Amino acid sequence: MKKHLIAALVLGALVAVSPTSQAQEKKGRPDAAEQLKQMAEQLALTPEQKTKLEPILKEQGEKLRALFTDQNTPQEDRRKKMVELRTEFAGKIKAVLTKEQGEKFDKVMAEQAAKRKQK
Repeated sequence: MKKHLIAALVLGALVAVSPTSQAQEKKGRPDAAEQLKQMAEQLALTPEQKTKLEPILKEQGEKLRALFTDQNTPQEDRRKKMVELRTEFAGKIKAVLTKEQGEKFDKVMAEQAAKRKQK
């Protein structure tokens, strides 16, 4: 009886923790495919724009991921580099967009920056 109770408690704990850990994994920065999907919805991208943006977003993700995992560079230097990367990639992205889409992109980026500052 005692063994069954312990087994049930362990199983219950595993079931309770599993969805929580999966939800936490998703909290980070969206991958390139998810970013492209969000941008397509927000900016009404054409198929040609999606094709051009996909490699840009993948490269951005790879560079930011490398920066996040770099423990040899001081945090302040990584922050500066992150700002530089965001600026660089925003320019590359806006080069693919129309003027109206670029303006909307700037607005979305400003909103996201405000959210980051609140955290």
